[in-house]
Amino acid sequence: MQVAEIFTTMSYGPSPESTANVDTWLENRRDGFGLFINGAWSASAKSLDSVNPINGKPLAKIAFADGADVDTAVKAARAAQPAWESLGGHGRARYLHALAQLLRKRMREFAVLESLDSGKPIGESSNVDIPLAIHHIHQHTGWAQLCEAEFPERRARGVAGLIISSDYPLLMAAQTIAPALAAGNSIVLKPSEKSSLSALMFAELCEEIGLPPGVVNIVTGDGSTGEYLTDHPDVDQLTVAGSAAVGRKIRYRTAGSGKTLALDLAGQLAFIIFDDADLDSAVEALVDAVCSNQGRPGAERVQLLVQESVETRLLEKLRTRVGKLRVGDPLDHNTDLADSVDSARFERVAGTADDSIHEELFRPLLSVMSFRLQSEAMEQANRGSYHQTACVWSENIDRAIDLATGLNAATVGINCHTFSVFGGEGVRDQLEKYLRPRREFSSGDAAAEEMPAAGAAEGAFTEDLLPIVRVGDSGQADIQGAVSAAARAASGVPRSGIRRAQVLYRLAENLSERADEFCWRLARATGVAEQAAKREVDASLVRFFTYAAWADNYDGAARQSVQRGIALALNQAIGVIGIGCPDHQPLLAPISLVAPALAMGNRVVLVPSEGNALAAPDYRRLLEQILAPSCIPDGVVNIVTGARDEILRTLAAHKQVNGIWYFGSAVGSQQIERAAAETLTHTWVNGGKFPDWFSRDEGEGRHFLREASRVKNIWIPGGE
Repeated sequence: MQVAEIFTTMSYGPSPESTANVDTWLENRRDGFGLFINGAWSASAKSLDSVNPINGKPLAKIAFADGADVDTAVKAARAAQPAWESLGGHGRARYLHALAQLLRKRMREFAVLESLDSGKPIGESSNVDIPLAIHHIHQHTGWAQLCEAEFPERRARGVAGLIISSDYPLLMAAQTIAPALAAGNSIVLKPSEKSSLSALMFAELCEEIGLPPGVVNIVTGDGSTGEYLTDHPDVDQLTVAGSAAVGRKIRYRTAGSGKTLALDLAGQLAFIIFDDADLDSAVEALVDAVCSNQGRPGAERVQLLVQESVETRLLEKLRTRVGKLRVGDPLDHNTDLADSVDSARFERVAGTADDSIHEELFRPLLSVMSFRLQSEAMEQANRGSYHQTACVWSENIDRAIDLATGLNAATVGINCHTFSVFGGEGVRDQLEKYLRPRREFSSGDAAAEEMPAAGAAEGAFTEDLLPIVRVGDSGQADIQGAVSAAARAASGVPRSGIRRAQVLYRLAENLSERADEFCWRLARATGVAEQAAKREVDASLVRFFTYAAWADNYDGAARQSVQRGIALALNQAIGVIGIGCPDHQPLLAPISLVAPALAMGNRVVLVPSEGNALAAPDYRRLLEQILAPSCIPDGVVNIVTGARDEILRTLAAHKQVNGIWYFGSAVGSQQIERAAAETLTHTWVNGGKFPDWFSRDEGEGRHFLREASRVKNIWIPGGE
């Protein structure tokens, strides 16, 4: 036989995975699955079918939880939570360890069930999803053990409501359940109605290890079930994984509720390939990104940006590789994409390709654009929404890192496909979301009015005193002008923390030089004694020094990775932040808010309340005289006066504004959160409660820096 004949006769034979154990498991529950509440299974008035998406056949009947069912589950969680938290970190770690071990023992069953229920190939389920789910539970076993030592003054939030999408069902469940339990919370989990079975099998693991009743509760149903959980007043923390549309709705519904909201939303996935890249490796990773999870890779849009000189070659390689994908039975280990009978889904994909890109459709669809220069690649990638993940392919490591740090993305992989790594945050960050802050604001509206209100702003000011944009009784044009100035100032912000520290030290020097004048004007504007005014000026001076110290010392981290290589976690600026100031402490409060924002490299649109002395022209002019000679680039700090709450609502809905801090009333806080729901702008509102601005625990510190920054992970592969 000739060599050519040997190669032509080689082919992949079928390698099917047995479904016998799962078939038996489903058969034993042919009467349907109930709700898992308080450690027991309970019936519901209605049910719905769980359907195999590949052949359209029903797999099982699952319960449909209504409002009363959700209420029962939340009450069970509330009753169980204190004892679970008081069990201590070691006690919780032992339960989590038992869960991880039992899941590892039954991982083959879970993989088969995931493939039957979601239609994804068994190779993904068995080699990616379930092993990573085990890994997350295992890591949080360790953090449960360390929780009390690492967070000695922190406590669990209470009851965590977890709502997950149909993508990566068990993996997403593990990513939310594990940190919530490790931190001492009890949970109510609502899986997607399209893929609930692995969560119900997970409930059986909780039974088998003897997890205390009520610590884990699982309610199944459709979107209405999720709405009941979202709206329940006794849920303290809400974590939602899904589309941006779902995130907007939940942001609006929870506005003003006091719930802590964590959104893990499908964003845009950017693939940037330069002409010196290993094109074969890049194509392999690209196909993996686009086709993973049955063409629902957790990204609402996959965007390919390829350098002009290699565009033709790369697209040819891509077409060749896609043509070799094996389509067939998802339970065959040789299958790359399952052959679905869902013709309606195919038609939606085809329609999307014709009608450009629709951001809420999960599908195997890729948009392609070319670029010539690195600057063009950056501009094209950063145009539009914030990326969850991005990949940069280049053998020039300097170029790759420079681009990675400049991309608007939570996680960037260099010469690797980041999505398979999962998690833009470190494990410690995930745990912290389920812990109450070390210091929470405690004083309400009435207690906060420590000083008489200052006079209102007197008219508009049009003269240019850089870097301040100064307007009075602001209209839409004035607000837009301030935002535009802040947006344009991005390139002028010092990238070095040391340089930002020098600017803040210079601000402190300017304030010190004019301290007596500030004391006199502050006393005159607010009616307090000069001694009280001096205390505020002195505290403001210290605050500048504090954030100058933090500017070059709020470090990131090098994190261990599931895969080979390392992950660099960088603290980066949010961008343009609109800040609404309270009435009281008209010097200390604004400085306490502006200084951490500047320390992290943000640009600010500062909005004094109408009763704040900062709104008075002569007082504001004095503050400008401190800022102007401090080497702050034009447009980095902008002061806009007028109706504070109205201006902040406008800023919250503005697409060029990246964050909103609001320190006002409870009603105003709710309005700001609702205004930010459509744009999904990051908000930090006080709910009508204020810190003690003179306190180093409440009025300054890491909690301000965390709100002024976001973590970017850069994954760099290496080793064998």
